[in-house]
Amino acid sequence: MKRKSVIVALLGAILVIPVAAQNYQKTAQGIKTRLQSMDVEVQFYSPSIVRVLKAPEGFVYKKESLSVIKKPQDTRFTTTQQGDVVAMKSNKLEVDVNLKTGKVSYLDLQGNPLLTEKDYGTQFTPTVDVQKNTYTARQAFLLDKDEPIYGLGQQQNNRLNQRGQQNVLKNGNTRVCIPFFQSIKGYGIFWDNYASTLFTDNLQETSFESLADCSDYYFMYGGSGDGVVAQMRDLTGQVPMLPMWTYG
Repeated sequence: MKRKSVIVALLGAILVIPVAAQNYQKTAQGIKTRLQSMDVEVQFYSPSIVRVLKAPEGFVYKKESLSVIKKPQDTRFTTTQQGDVVAMKSNKLEVDVNLKTGKVSYLDLQGNPLLTEKDYGTQFTPTVDVQKNTYTARQAFLLDKDEPIYGLGQQQNNRLNQRGQQNVLKNGNTRVCIPFFQSIKGYGIFWDNYASTLFTDNLQETSFESLADCSDYYFMYGGSGDGVVAQMRDLTGQVPMLPMWTYG
């Protein structure tokens, strides 16, 4: 009877292991996985630039950027897994993907946290746009409590630091909106979406929310303000300088 109990216990343990395991597929640029009813892809565009794509499971869409001209360059990186977390490391930064909650986190090579998504921080709400089934996509991040961020375009709010703000990013007279911010910690986030976007920052989270088929953003690590701008120019192209006579 005792021997039978041991065999049953061992079989039970064997059956549990595959259920608890989390799967992912390594690609030339990063990894693909399916979790939380989402298809997720994390790609190195360069050792310093990472693209994160998330969409509802099985949803077919075609995303063509209107501003990103850079193509993924060959990037050497290592991949290791410990528990539910897959760590990808280039020679510039580390990207951790939690295969249980979907959270993507970014660290420098010394292991210092730069930015993290919120656990279960990606949501899709079904909607219809011009007789087409689509979603409202929302992506939430967690910033340090006293971490200043700058950007979002030309916001007429007499502020440089955009913490504690809620802005509808929609272009208007004297107001140019760009779904991009950068931190004094030396990184930037570009939410690659052209619909009217709600940017929210409060004590609970920092988020972008837009009409979209997918959540699509780029993380850029430059180490400084100038470094982030250089990464953004690498991603979207150089800014042309107008001839001297245009300045009067």
